[in-house]
Amino acid sequence: MLTEQQQDGHLLYYGPAKPKGLPRRLIHVNGMASDVKKQLRDLEALVWMTVEHPTDIVGVHNSTANFQSDLLESTLGGADLVQHRADRQTPESQKRLRGYADSLQALCDHELPSDADILAAVQRLQRSLTVAEGQEKAQSPIDLELIRRLPFLQDMDLSALESYLYGSYPAGAPRPTMRTAYEIIRAIRAGAEVLLVAHSQGTIITAVALHIVKQLLGGEVWAKSLRFVGYGPVILFDDLPMEMRSQTILIQHRQDLIAESFSNQRNVDLWNNMQTQAKNLLEQADRIFQMVSRDSHHSASVYLGLTGDIAGDRSAQLIKQLLTENWENHPFIQGLRASRIILEEPETYIQP
Repeated sequence: MLTEQQQDGHLLYYGPAKPKGLPRRLIHVNGMASDVKKQLRDLEALVWMTVEHPTDIVGVHNSTANFQSDLLESTLGGADLVQHRADRQTPESQKRLRGYADSLQALCDHELPSDADILAAVQRLQRSLTVAEGQEKAQSPIDLELIRRLPFLQDMDLSALESYLYGSYPAGAPRPTMRTAYEIIRAIRAGAEVLLVAHSQGTIITAVALHIVKQLLGGEVWAKSLRFVGYGPVILFDDLPMEMRSQTILIQHRQDLIAESFSNQRNVDLWNNMQTQAKNLLEQADRIFQMVSRDSHHSASVYLGLTGDIAGDRSAQLIKQLLTENWENHPFIQGLRASRIILEEPETYIQP
């Protein structure tokens, strides 16, 4: 039986509802501290939400090692994501993004099994690719304490750290990111309507994947068949490719302090002193973990209506509507596009 880490980037299915090649495909990416059991629970909830609207549903698994590792992966992934914004791009970040797209292109002409190690597949398909030390390190969960002790950390900027840890792969969660991008491309090529649904760290993974897809496909029509619903989001609309912003709706409970705090962490300049930033993460990890433990409003189970409380039922009803209605001609949904919906008790506030 595979371990949690060995299933990183694998496709998961709710057993009785395996894909059948339907014209609607839902890709779910889970968030921090969500193991396989929780991901399968969430997939089952999504299956029942869409049961009257036949949809192929798959989960791209973002494995969890421990909370500190998940926290660092989210922070590195978020920092990588910010560099793809039009106002923050540099020659180095553009080069990395082209590298991600080149790797994706090598994959997309091949049918990958659901349990493929997607980084190993890239290496097999690109024999000329030099496997850097960072690519070897990407095989294992990131050890935040080890990073803090690196003697040369204070001399590294963000790009240098990403290259050291991840080689030419996306920072943070490279396997789920590349798998999500691969699944998006395959679904687009199949002519499917693609519903992207992501929670917490999964919204970072999905946003980076969308930048990779845009880099590969180019043009302005690549996003036409895509819809993105992020719940408990830790991204901003500025983090998304321009073409995806009107195709996206973000849902956040007002009491979701994790989504609120992570969405506001956008100062990449903090990474100029890597050792200080790693130390700060270590100091904050326990506090944030305690916040997550207390803050049930951030959990996927609440957003998907699995806890039986009013807040969860309301968000689940909204998610269900977004997954089953036609975005193009539904007046209510038309008004929600490109919005971050803040769910309050007892009212809902739409933040443009």
